[in-house]
Amino acid sequence: IYQCDWSSDVCSSDLGMDMPIEQSGDPERFKAFELSGWNSNIAGYETAFGPVARQTVPSMLDAAEIRSGMDVLDVCCGPGVLAAAVVERGGRAVGLDFSPAAVSLAQTQVPQARFQQGDAQSLPFPAASFDAVLCGYGLMHVPQPEAALREALRVLRPGGRAAFSAWDESGAAFPLVYEAVRACGTMDVPLPHGPGFFQFGTTTRMRDAIAQAGFTAVNALSVGQQWQVGGVDQYLEAILKGTVRARAVLAAQTKEAAAGVRTYIADYLNRFRTPAGALAIPMPAIVGSGARPG
Repeated sequence: IYQCDWSSDVCSSDLGMDMPIEQSGDPERFKAFELSGWNSNIAGYETAFGPVARQTVPSMLDAAEIRSGMDVLDVCCGPGVLAAAVVERGGRAVGLDFSPAAVSLAQTQVPQARFQQGDAQSLPFPAASFDAVLCGYGLMHVPQPEAALREALRVLRPGGRAAFSAWDESGAAFPLVYEAVRACGTMDVPLPHGPGFFQFGTTTRMRDAIAQAGFTAVNALSVGQQWQVGGVDQYLEAILKGTVRARAVLAAQTKEAAAGVRTYIADYLNRFRTPAGALAIPMPAIVGSGARPG
């Protein structure tokens, strides 16, 4: 049994350039763990985090230079948020996800696009098939992110751009879960080892990873976003119903530890309370992009 590395220690912004991209220590078990989780939780993710994920869409499409008439691949498509935006810009979108539940949900929500099940680390498309590739919040969920980056590069046409997003490690929403568990519970959770969740969570790390995969004209930026939440109970429900790794950590706590975690989170979230009584939690994204050499 492997211990999941939930910390951001391996990807903090004080690391130097050209750090290796972290891979899972047990790729098959980690993939099975993630697949099972997303088959169960994709609808919860759409409800809880869909509104904040949609805030990233314009920056993603601009970074990949999406225009009308382009053939665009949406990798790790989830509920099809990016594919829908591609269609709105006049592009032709193909979405791919390893979760049948995600593919089904995306096809229902975006009937104008085509969706199929597949592996981001071994894309079922010939080389140079697409004018652009998008991957929204997907790299942290695959066992071998470097393979997914190189596959995105392979299926790009020369001169085409790919854009990737990840949660900025400076945001409050996801790091808070692990901070609260460290303070009041235990991180000793027996789950398959996965790559660091925040290893792409700074502009430097995102830029380095894309460059290491072979892209040129690489860029990365942080996109300011806010997650609107009614209160601590809604926050915890979103984590439990709309995530995989964070849910597993919370679910593994004892009743006493869980109560302490809730109190810790509630006290911390008070700083984000609006005059109307809701919470506006900072949840910025890192958007990185690069081109296939012409």
